[in-house]
Amino acid sequence: MYKKGLKMLMVIGSAVSLTLTGCGNGGGSTTNGTTAPTVTPTTTTSTQPSKPAEKVKLTFWDENPGPNRTPFYEELIKRFQTKNPNIEVEYVGIPASGAKQKYDVSIAANDTPDVAGINMVWLSDFVAKGAVQELDPYFKDWSDKDKIATNMVEFDRGLSANNKLYYLPHTMFLDILWYRTDWVKDAGLKAPTTWDDFFTNTEKLTDIKNNRYGFSIRGGSGSINQLTSMIYAYSGITEYFTPDGKATVRDPKIAEFLNKYAALYKKNTPVSDVTNSNKEMNATFDTGTSAMIQHNFGSFNDHVTNLGKDKFAGVIPPKAANGKRVVVPVANGLVMFKNSKHPQEAWKFLSFLMNADSQTYWNQNIGQMPTNTDALKSDYVKNTQHIQQGAEVLADKDTVALKLPFHLPDYTKITTQQLEPDFQRVLTGKMSVDDFLKGWATSMEKAKADYDASLKK
Repeated sequence: MYKKGLKMLMVIGSAVSLTLTGCGNGGGSTTNGTTAPTVTPTTTTSTQPSKPAEKVKLTFWDENPGPNRTPFYEELIKRFQTKNPNIEVEYVGIPASGAKQKYDVSIAANDTPDVAGINMVWLSDFVAKGAVQELDPYFKDWSDKDKIATNMVEFDRGLSANNKLYYLPHTMFLDILWYRTDWVKDAGLKAPTTWDDFFTNTEKLTDIKNNRYGFSIRGGSGSINQLTSMIYAYSGITEYFTPDGKATVRDPKIAEFLNKYAALYKKNTPVSDVTNSNKEMNATFDTGTSAMIQHNFGSFNDHVTNLGKDKFAGVIPPKAANGKRVVVPVANGLVMFKNSKHPQEAWKFLSFLMNADSQTYWNQNIGQMPTNTDALKSDYVKNTQHIQQGAEVLADKDTVALKLPFHLPDYTKITTQQLEPDFQRVLTGKMSVDDFLKGWATSMEKAKADYDASLKK
């Protein structure tokens, strides 16, 4: 099921590319920032006001709050409450650096929100804990269910071990290398469209005396998600496991990349990188400390605000030496928790966030790609260059979407509790690359073997 879902992400890329053809914003290897147009919402069948006798209060958690997200959720909540005056929604932002831990504590304490945004890699863990509500009974009767393509829904089902629907994504993105076009031009360099260009630019654009670095590495919370994208993009390896259950991080090409990548730390990157999460890493770019970072579509609008649209651009991580471009599409979204005392109202709010108007408003303001097929036809999608580039990459015959084992119950635990601190040890020279990758492979292989064995019981 998961593979079918990945194919659907590629289909979405093809569909967006067709929609964009002839729109006047030609593709290419670089992305020039453009500010998205304002969208006026229209009425949809899923957001009609209702008048139950009782006033209901819902709690909504955002797993990654901040000035580039919170105001837009607050606006969507305001619109929802206008349509549904009997329902009050309390917004609660959970700082990203400790979000998973906060969710885990709330689950253990039986004190979860009604609806929440989550990182999709957390889902299998939450399902295993029995914390999230199955959405199939609600989704099958939703008037807009056909706006979310069937194979996208299959992708969502594949995120859990039992293949049921617990999660609906309202945004999708790819990793991207944001870089300073003005610095590249002044240095007589090229856009980092090859791995040689990436490493050359990182070295040539470093000027430590003037507090300028060629790159910034995410070494803190969330580091393994980004590192995974980079090591597989460089290696061109298209599977996470071999047919006999061995983890492909054992491949020499991955060690080759990681040795070169880790060697950049302190020499071509800020010392603070070892503990930097996404916000701190992005800040090095936006304040002129780093010439290049690897993040995703979601930081686009922040870069426009801080740098101006003419000083930066983005490229999807380059193709590997074997000609393959390996990407890890991410579709983050929404869940309902089983503890909700108001599941019908919770679903009403979740489905409101999934409709075309809400998705268009949300994605244009955070700079990402909608998953609702009507929203994919919006002017925002047609007129936003990095979304075009992402669509072109997804539609390219040489692009392969890597299947990550999110369905393994121990996947998130391994990446956050073992691999994140171990990667910091690699950066600081306290652990070798070989030992790091061996530990990674061993833990994932055991997690897969345990999961496979559980299916046979």
